[in-house]
Amino acid sequence: MAINQEKKSNRLLGGRRFTSADLNTSQEAFTSVLDLQSSEIYTQGSLIPSSGLPYSGSSQSGQIYTAQSNNIMKYWYRFRLTKSNVDEDVWFFASPTGSNSGITPQLIDSGQQTNFISPKYSDVSLANANTEDGTPGYGVRVYKSTSTDSGSLGGSDVISGNDYQFDYKTGVLQFESALNSSDIVYMSAYQYVGTTLATGLNIDGDITANQFVVSSSITYMTSSFMSGSTMFGDSIDDTHQITGSLLLSGSFLPTKDDLLDLGSSTFQWKDLYVDGTSNIDTLSLTDGFTYNGVTFNTSGSNHLSISGSSFDFKATNSDNLFTLYNGSDEISVQIDDKVIVLGASTTTPTAQAGGLFYSGSDEWFLGYSNAPT
Repeated sequence: MAINQEKKSNRLLGGRRFTSADLNTSQEAFTSVLDLQSSEIYTQGSLIPSSGLPYSGSSQSGQIYTAQSNNIMKYWYRFRLTKSNVDEDVWFFASPTGSNSGITPQLIDSGQQTNFISPKYSDVSLANANTEDGTPGYGVRVYKSTSTDSGSLGGSDVISGNDYQFDYKTGVLQFESALNSSDIVYMSAYQYVGTTLATGLNIDGDITANQFVVSSSITYMTSSFMSGSTMFGDSIDDTHQITGSLLLSGSFLPTKDDLLDLGSSTFQWKDLYVDGTSNIDTLSLTDGFTYNGVTFNTSGSNHLSISGSSFDFKATNSDNLFTLYNGSDEISVQIDDKVIVLGASTTTPTAQAGGLFYSGSDEWFLGYSNAPT
């Protein structure tokens, strides 16, 4: 028994399976019947204008309409189509235009253009308008002529829409009856050149996902809001690059104590502004720092240099207010309350003018430049 093609196509278009012509349509199961690739789904369809189409003349052929800095649609003005080499009733929108003898319909030509914009994207008032009208719509305008000059085409060369069917998705034009072998067919049309599901995704609403995985990179050009907790990466070796400022309304914390660095010896932060208390286990400075007009720096190896206009030191103990030790942790000088105590020196140092030392045997020695008179 031959397959009933009419019943099969009607059921498939209705979203049902076709198993047998002996069953009624209502007896067939509903199923998914459309096999769509991601490259066939427009993701910027909302940017296609429904009115006020920008192009309709010869000077605008090849122009690209953009929206939000994205290419959305291209205008083709009286482009010459390529016929089938089997018969004169099928023509292809192939760019560049193919041989005058035609191309095979059994294979898709490498230049075959697809994704033309149909009248369904236009305002209701433009449903019957074509791409060359004074107020253009998305209906294609088709010409038939023996002339190779598209500029010579006139109203008598326009083919009625009742005499052909154009597949806006595949770019294939079919006539109700074959044309003459000498006829040349031209078409004006709008083609979608925006992103598809394979190349990009524009969503005006929300995206809700249990897991959002990015295998390459994310480029974000405005702002993003995320509630709850967010985790980036799964290893401390991962790198996340942010260009611009990072503003926080909460704490900036590492995942573990004493694990991560803030900057490095080769990539250092510039200036640090802290309005509060800095709790630092060890502070290592390679350059001088200034506190309230007093500069602390090094002068030579292991030599501390402090510069300021004057110095005040205050201790609250009654004794042992200020102590200097030598390399052997022995007291060199100690200042008690209104008393200066020198550490004992068991060897006699070289005398220096103005020098004073204590021998540790109740003897004091004062150095001077000249013998006393």
